[in-house]
Amino acid sequence: MNQPTRTGADPRVRVLVADDEPFARFALRMLLEADPRICVVADASTGREAVQRTAEYHPDVVIMDLRMPEKDGGPIIDRAGITATKEIVRMRPQTRVLVHSSYDTDPLVAAAMRAGAAGYLRKADKREEQLAMLVLVVASGAAVFNWSNERMRHLFDTAYNAQRQSALPQLTPRERDVLNLAATAEEPSNRVIARKLGIGEGRVATYLSEAKVKLGAVDRKDLIAQARNAGLGIEL
Repeated sequence: MNQPTRTGADPRVRVLVADDEPFARFALRMLLEADPRICVVADASTGREAVQRTAEYHPDVVIMDLRMPEKDGGPIIDRAGITATKEIVRMRPQTRVLVHSSYDTDPLVAAAMRAGAAGYLRKADKREEQLAMLVLVVASGAAVFNWSNERMRHLFDTAYNAQRQSALPQLTPRERDVLNLAATAEEPSNRVIARKLGIGEGRVATYLSEAKVKLGAVDRKDLIAQARNAGLGIEL
């Protein structure tokens, strides 16, 4: 049963489960709701439905299968979940997407990372008993990947570094670094950005001002929106 949007009184982590298999959705719901800190607010069987229900139910975390129909009655598509992930991250950056898929080929994993996924868990890893904890970790703002696998580390580095370097080419590398941090979900102050990058607070303000002029942004909010649309806003 779908739950209404957050009222402010419920401290539980709100989760949306997106998977085209009814049994998988049911099993994940039962598994997650066994943890009193988690509430499954909705589920979805297609990529488009996942995006729509994210807009409607405002989940903190979306558990996203990758291979499912893009819309009702449509064929199963390998990248439907990737498309949905990208749309969700752009539409609602504070919602974190945890990919839960049977497939982990290099192109799919890298594409999920570029789309903004905060974690990737293979169904074959048999770590379902840890899923609730991973959801809580992702909801806290951390990323969850299998760091014991060097291939995953390589994919993570190359996917995000390539994306950041190619985004908004009119900016200098330093302007892009500053804007990338400014566009993260926490939207840190200039002082926090300066501390993280080891530069002066005044330089941060200058870089953001120059980026705003180059991108034609009307204010900081517009600047951050443009950065997120370009794929920035990922803190490594």
